[in-house]
Amino acid sequence: MEPPEALTSDDAGINSAKSARGALPSAAKRSVGRPRRLTLDAIVDAACAVGIDQLEMCSVAERLNTGVATLYGYVRGRDHLLELVAERMATRALADTFGGTWQEVLRGHAALCFEMFKSKPEMIGNLIGGEKSDREVAYAVNIMAMLENRGLSHDDAADLYVEANQAVIGAAVMLVRRNILAKAGLDQDGNAISLPPGLGDYRPTLDRIVRDYEERVA
Repeated sequence: MEPPEALTSDDAGINSAKSARGALPSAAKRSVGRPRRLTLDAIVDAACAVGIDQLEMCSVAERLNTGVATLYGYVRGRDHLLELVAERMATRALADTFGGTWQEVLRGHAALCFEMFKSKPEMIGNLIGGEKSDREVAYAVNIMAMLENRGLSHDDAADLYVEANQAVIGAAVMLVRRNILAKAGLDQDGNAISLPPGLGDYRPTLDRIVRDYEERVA
């Protein structure tokens, strides 16, 4: 699994007030001559520090000691910021500028992909019919290389990568299903639908995958 092509374009759009998806609407721009206290790059840095799992506009604003409204002068909203964070993470993956353990690399990859599927469910369908770009292939190769660089064999890195992808894709599909059932509200007998709390959550499966491997090599 690789981040969607839109998130791994050659024009990362991180060091500019324009993203790779075009300029911000004119209404979101600051008036001419007003000094900028922040930069888009600093906002993305703060968002990366918050973490993709906990990413909210309010938490990023708090970290930057500013208001949420200020952030909207630079990004269109949470989804836009999430895309920029994903771009940054994908760029780091290609360069292997992550620190940390293989467990952190695998979990970071899974969190990145799951958050993108959650914000844009249509990307799940794109996995089936879409062709992989050279950059997407490079991302996958580099994630596995990062796992190998942290002590895993090539075969183990590939196996863990595939298993993590399966966990994320399966959870993303079930999350879509959960949202549909929740909106329906009632089952065929007219009773309120009770949904398992873990439905649409990849993390328990990923934790088991990591734990099983750790026990196997211990």
